[in-house]
Amino acid sequence: MMSSLSSFSRRRSAQQPPSDGQLNVHDLLQHAQTQQADVGVDGGMATQNSFNRRRLMSSLQRDPTDFASFADDDELTMPVPMERNVQPEPDVNGDGPLSITTRIEYQAVPNGRSQDIFGLVTLNTDANAVVQGAEDKRQPLDIICVLDVSGSMSGNKIDLLKDAVRFIINESEATDRVGIVTFESQATRHLRLRRMDTMGKDEATRAVIMLNAGGGTRISTGLEYAVEMMERRRHKNSVSSIFLLTDGQDSHAVNFVPPLLDRARNAGCSVYTFGFGADHDSKLLGDMAEKANTPFTFVQDVECIREAFAGAMGGLSSVVAQDVKVTLQCDAQLKKVHTYFPMDTTTPGQVTIKIPDMLAGEKRDILVEMTTPADGASGESVTILRASAKYQSMVTGASTQTPSVEMTLTRTDEQEPAAEPDVEVSIQRQRVEVADVLAEASRLGDGGEFQEAQALLGRQHDRLSSSRVKSSATQFLMQEVEEVRSQMASRQNWNSDVRASVVNAMSMHRMQRSTNTYQTSTMRSAQDTKSMYAAPAVKSWSQKASPGNSMVQQPRAPLSAPSMAGPSQQAPSSSGPSTSAIPRIVESEADEEPEQAV
Repeated sequence: MMSSLSSFSRRRSAQQPPSDGQLNVHDLLQHAQTQQADVGVDGGMATQNSFNRRRLMSSLQRDPTDFASFADDDELTMPVPMERNVQPEPDVNGDGPLSITTRIEYQAVPNGRSQDIFGLVTLNTDANAVVQGAEDKRQPLDIICVLDVSGSMSGNKIDLLKDAVRFIINESEATDRVGIVTFESQATRHLRLRRMDTMGKDEATRAVIMLNAGGGTRISTGLEYAVEMMERRRHKNSVSSIFLLTDGQDSHAVNFVPPLLDRARNAGCSVYTFGFGADHDSKLLGDMAEKANTPFTFVQDVECIREAFAGAMGGLSSVVAQDVKVTLQCDAQLKKVHTYFPMDTTTPGQVTIKIPDMLAGEKRDILVEMTTPADGASGESVTILRASAKYQSMVTGASTQTPSVEMTLTRTDEQEPAAEPDVEVSIQRQRVEVADVLAEASRLGDGGEFQEAQALLGRQHDRLSSSRVKSSATQFLMQEVEEVRSQMASRQNWNSDVRASVVNAMSMHRMQRSTNTYQTSTMRSAQDTKSMYAAPAVKSWSQKASPGNSMVQQPRAPLSAPSMAGPSQQAPSSSGPSTSAIPRIVESEADEEPEQAV
């Protein structure tokens, strides 16, 4: 009996977190591991341990329904005007970070008759663009991580999720601000929008270490908390985003999410969705991403959460243009504009496409379908479209406009002019076709019409195979279409990872952006197609976060104890950036001696 009581006493002692005012990351890790071990060893203590954890986390927060208290974000190190002074007609500048070009499918068309033809308007950004006067700096960020901590996230999933968030914390600079919200049956704000100086990183790390899984899944509630935080900011970094990751489904979200996405956009904030594992609602997350004009990311392998978050953060750190408005003035009959970004067609003969942002080294292709006029003299050069773009330059901080460029063709007396189609126009036609076919195949799969879906994909594969233009991009698209076709054989296959993989691919093709370059077991061609859309910063950050990277994460110095008043009530710190890194969550870490921060 005494032996049993002694064992119980030792376990109870191990469950109590240090109370000497110097709460260490390693102590917290060891404490959390002891709690998890006790739940497995002594089932009778599981309920009490869970209650104690919830009570501790609850004590760190103010009333989560009091959204007025969310106006407590840290001040910026370099204040940014809350409202930009945008000129009604900005100066034309051909040397800005964004340029615009046009191409046409066939340069010569027969004289005397009209003809349907495709044209291409392409936006390109300078891969080497940097913030003016800050060559060694990047864009400061406001990022709120909205994390699913429902019961299905227990075990290895929650540990890898913590590791991914800690990577973001570690890679943040003192000018960045990070907030943390979790959701299960309800939402909790664990960290206000906190500047990532030394004290901010310490506080964020403590919040992440204490996360535990349990409960249901209310995606919309977690997103609402993040949107409220973004809306109520007293200060704003120019680049802001919400990262939402879930492995579950929320039947209520379809009604509540759309207005939340509108509010996020009005608050100057993007929303990136990450679907984790085989059981998440990829349709909901894909629809959210499309409305937010961002790519949906399917995280099939649990080890890749960190890479996905890192790639998204790296991309945001390289934003060089925001509020991009592309204006097309058409002299030919415009049949269709193939883009998935919002369009304004209120002005006759003019279309304006609105693109939220562009990263350094990225491009956007707008495919236009037109009918050329029949009249014109032979040999005459005819302008059928003019294009220009206005945008907010993140390099100079000023509203900027590109020079107008023209799309022209030449009349000829030849009834069948001998010419090969423009390669780039053909590639973009293939991209748009594949994106649309994947969307239709997804609809058919949801309806159980798998034979019809396979037939549709087979026809698209044949079209690509017989195309007059066969580039490396064509080969990647053919491989992708064939992989999807071969896996859409049954409801069982479709409901596993295949649907999420299809939505991920469709989203990439539509947005021309990827948050990562890793390969998945379902889509072997994914790495190739992702490489078509991953900006340079996305690739470098994703690689930095990959499990095989040789970078060694160093442990941080001891941390001060968390305030029982809650993170939102602590005074902001003015200390500089930390030069030590945050350790990954591994079993051996608790045995290491922490280094002192520099």
